Formats: sequence, structure tokens, C-alpha cells
Amino acid sequence: MENFLKYDERQVQIYKSVHELHAAGYSNRKIAKLIGISRTTVVKYVHGDFEAICQKEFRSGMHTYHDYIVKSLQSGMSRKDIYLSVVAKGYQGKQTAAYDYMNKVVDFYNIDISIYKSTSAEAIKRRNELQKYDYLTRSEIFKFLWMHNEIPQTHKEYAFSKYPQLYELSICIKEFRQIFCEKRMPQLYLFIEKYKNSELKLLSTFAKGLENDLEAVENAVSSNLSNGFVEGTISKLKMVKRVMYGRSSSKLLAAKLMYDTSG
Repeated sequence: MENFLKYDERQVQIYKSVHELHAAGYSNRKIAKLIGISRTTVVKYVHGDFEAICQKEFRSGMHTYHDYIVKSLQSGMSRKDIYLSVVAKGYQGKQTAAYDYMNKVVDFYNIDISIYKSTSAEAIKRRNELQKYDYLTRSEIFKFLWMHNEIPQTHKEYAFSKYPQLYELSICIKEFRQIFCEKRMPQLYLFIEKYKNSELKLLSTFAKGLENDLEAVENAVSSNLSNGFVEGTISKLKMVKRVMYGRSSSKLLAAKLMYDTSG
């Protein structure tokens, strides 16, 4: 069985930092304050053994089935099915501990978890039963409404008849896009009047919001200009401000924002 050991990068980093500061003559109190750990932990790192502190070992009741777990994960078997299998083989630990061990195995061996498929008899039976039905997923509906992806006519008719709100929503989206594509201002006013009395509360709220900000919406419809560049620049400035907030002085913040003409 392959040795399943690895060093904890964070522990190694703390260990090295503690010993560097200790060698430089810093007190335990100062080291604890600089690194953000307790003085007891500093003492442990100063006098403790590197291997004992920094080595993490993935040992648990699951380790008895290590080879089986690795092969099963690499073959695409789901963690749930592996857990049920090892329980049948005699594992008596908790499910959370088993999942934690398998997650570490996945990370250690770089196993692609995107291929996981349930292989239990119940899951296979459930998939076979679903294949008997002709169904429409929520993702397909969203793509049809927002991205103009085509769906079978029978699916469309059934969805609109079963959920009339979908039909109203699809018409609303088309009309709103048409307003901006054709830049028809009268259609904007008709759109607001039509949907602010809609039985769908979200559409009604949306239309009333357009009415409250009518001047800005009119400008967006009539003009090809956009404030996207300005908004993007503001977002960058806010990002810099939040990165610097509470960590440095206003001089460094100004230096980060000011354009250097010397280059």
C-alpha cells in the first residue's frame, strides 16, 4: 500500500516563520503577536519536532480499504456508493469521516470527480424510470426565454398551457428587447402601462421601477451612448479603496491611484 502522507503547507509556513523570528531574537509574546497565534503554540513550534507538527497523515478506519477506495474513485464510482460498499465490508465509522477521507484521497491523487456516476441498483433503476418520460428541464426553459434556444414545439405548448405565467414572461422579454433594438419610445410607454398592472408581482414591480426612473430609461432607449465605461472605472476605484481600507495610509492609496507621467 502506498504511503499516504503529506505535509500541511500552512503548518510548514508557521513553523519556518516561528523559527526565523526566534533565531532573530524575538520574544515568544512578540512572535505570537506578529504571526497571530498563541504563545503556547509558539512554544510548541519552537521546541517541537518538525515531522510531528507539520506532517498530516490521512489515517482512519477507512484506511483499511484504501486500495479499494482509490480504484473505485478512479473508475468513476460515487462516494456514496463507496461508503455503502465499505460499510458492507465492515466499516463502522461515521459517514462524515468516510467522506472526509475520500475527499483527501481525491485531492492527493488528483482524481477527476466530474466523472462520478452513481452505480447503486436504486440509482440505476431511477435513471431507467426517468428515461421513460419526455420531460423539460428548468435549465432548458431559462435558455429558451433568455438565449432564444429552441425547444420542441410539444414541450413549448405543454409548458405554456400548464404554466401561463411562462407565456406572459416570454412575451414580456421579447417586447422589452424590441424596444431597445428598434428604439421605439412609444412602445416603452405602452410596455410600462401594460405590465405595471400585471398579475405577476415581479413584472408589475419591474414596470413600476421603469416608470419611476423614466428619464434614465428614455435616455437608454433613445441614445447609443452608455455609461458602462464610467461604471467600470468606478468599480475599479472602489476595488482599490476596499483593498487598501484599514491596511495602509492615504499616501499609499493616492500613489496607487495616481497616473505616473514619468514613464
